[in-house]
Amino acid sequence: MNYEPIFLEPEFKDYLWGGQKLKKFFNKKVKNEECTAESWEISTNKNGEATIKNGKYAGKSLAELFKDNNIRKEIFGTKSIALEEFPILIKFIDANQSLSVQVHPDDEYAKKHENSKGKAEMWYILDCEEGAQIICGVKAGVTKELLKENMNNNKISEYLNYIDVKKGDAIFIPSGTIHALLGKTLVAEVQQNSNITYRVYDWGRVDKDGKPRELHLQKALEVINTKNHPQLKNIDKNKEKVNIIKTEFFTTDKINVKSNYSEKISSETFIAYNVIEGKGTLKSVNNNYEIIKGDSFIVPACANFYELEGEMELLKSYL
Repeated sequence: MNYEPIFLEPEFKDYLWGGQKLKKFFNKKVKNEECTAESWEISTNKNGEATIKNGKYAGKSLAELFKDNNIRKEIFGTKSIALEEFPILIKFIDANQSLSVQVHPDDEYAKKHENSKGKAEMWYILDCEEGAQIICGVKAGVTKELLKENMNNNKISEYLNYIDVKKGDAIFIPSGTIHALLGKTLVAEVQQNSNITYRVYDWGRVDKDGKPRELHLQKALEVINTKNHPQLKNIDKNKEKVNIIKTEFFTTDKINVKSNYSEKISSETFIAYNVIEGKGTLKSVNNNYEIIKGDSFIVPACANFYELEGEMELLKSYL
C-alpha cells in the first residue's frame, strides 16, 4: 500500500499580538491581513483543525483521518495505534507584539485538572529583528515563593530569564517552564497536542473590548518549575541533517536540501514536514509534487521511500 503525501491547509488565529508576516513571509491566504498571529499547520486539535488539500481525502480534517482505524496504522504508523489522539501540533507564529508570560502543565496535571494532555514545545526562530529576545525560565536563584510575591505587580518581569535570539536558533521548552515570545519574532513551534496555557503576566494590555485578558495565577504557581533552565541551540545551516530535539513526545530535525535528499520510511511513524525556506519537488512512488516555502505535509508511514529535490530548508517532525 503506497499512500501519497498529505498536504494540509492550516487554521488561522488572529490573536491581538499578531501581525502580517505569515502573509508576507509564507504568502499565506490569511483571513485577517492586518493581524494574523498563528497558522496551525499540522493539527487535529479541536481548537484549530488542519484540512487535507489533496488526493482522495481532500476536504476532510486531519482529525477525521486519524480517527479512521482502518487506515491509521498505514498512514500514521504502528506507534499511533496505542494513541488516543494525534500526538503533535505544529504552528507558525508571528509574534508582532510580545505574547503573555505563560506556563503549560505536564501530562499528569493537565489530565487531572483539564482533561487534556500537557504541553512541552520547541521553538525554531524563522526570522526576527536584530536584538530580539525571548523569555525562558527564571533567573538563577529565583524561587516560586518570590514569583508568588510579585505576580500581582509589574515586578514579575524582573525575575525572568531573557535570552537573545537570532534566525536559526532553537530551544526546547519543557512543561512547567515559564516563558514568552517577545515582539518582532517569527517562529515555528512543534508541541504536544494541547491548547492549555496559564497566563502569568500580560504586560498591562487590554483586549479589543478594553478589558484585561484573564490570568491564571493559582494554576500557574502549581505547575511552574523554577529549576527548568532551557538552553538555546544554534542549528548549523550547512549540514544536510541536524537533530534539533529528541523527546518522549516528538523528535524534530532540520533538513537542508542543496540538490537532493532521500530516505526510507519507518513503518513506526509518519513524518511531518514544514518547508521554511526555498522550493523544490517531493517525489513519491507515483507522483511528483512541487513544494514551496510555507507548505506543510505528511509523508505516510507506509510510503516506503520518498525524495526531495531542489534548494530548500525543512523541519521534519516524527515520533
